[in-house]
Amino acid sequence: MNLGEKLKYLRKQHNWTQEQLAQHLNISRSQISKWENGDLLPDVQSLQKLSNLYKVSVDFLIGKHTTKKELLREVNLLYQTDRIDEKMLDIIDYLKQNPNMEKTIYSLTQLPVKKRRHLESIIIKLVKEFSDAIK
Repeated sequence: MNLGEKLKYLRKQHNWTQEQLAQHLNISRSQISKWENGDLLPDVQSLQKLSNLYKVSVDFLIGKHTTKKELLREVNLLYQTDRIDEKMLDIIDYLKQNPNMEKTIYSLTQLPVKKRRHLESIIIKLVKEFSDAIK
C-alpha cells in the first residue's frame, strides 16, 4: 500500500470525507485529493499532523517497516525504561491475537491491589502446573 492509498484508507476508517479531513488539518480538500491520488506528497509538518490525528507513526505512514530492535528502542524511550524486551513484545503480540485474554488481563489490572495479587498468584501457579504437566 503506497502513501496515498494508506491516507485514503485511514481517512475512510474514520468515516471522514476529504473535506472533513482538510478541515482537521486546516488545508484545502484538493490538497487531500492530490495526496491520495499520488500527485503530491505531504510535507513533513503535514505528515506529523496526520500521524497525530490518526495515532500512527510517521514511519507507518511512509511505509517504513520497523524492526523489533527499533520498536523496542522506541517503546523503552516512550516508557522511560530499559525493562521491555523481546519477550514483552511477544506477550503483547499474543494478547493482541487473543482478545479474551487481553480483556481478562485488563480487568485484572482494574482490581484493588490485594485482590489482584491474590488472583495473580493463582494464575501463575495454574499456568506453571499446566505447563509442567504437558512437558
